[in-house]
Amino acid sequence: MGDLQIVSTIIIAGLIVLSYALSRKKPTIKYIAPLVVGVVSVGIVILSFLIGGWIGMRVGTISFTAFISSLISLLIISITESVKRKFSKYYR
Repeated sequence: MGDLQIVSTIIIAGLIVLSYALSRKKPTIKYIAPLVVGVVSVGIVILSFLIGGWIGMRVGTISFTAFISSLISLLIISITESVKRKFSKYYR
């Protein structure tokens, strides 16, 4: 169980860093990276049912962890943006 938490933390941190690196050029693109990872992980979960066996279960578990991590990172990005907008409104 500890391995999935480590993988989830790495995916969340990676998606947040990737989102903010992409948003330096275009601010609207920061939500794209977590959404793409979420859609791809759902596709891999469906594919894991076709693989079957222990390997399919492992692939499905890791991709489900990636899906949950992408949702969490999307939530964190949305909350930080709303807080940033709220505080920048008061300081201007």
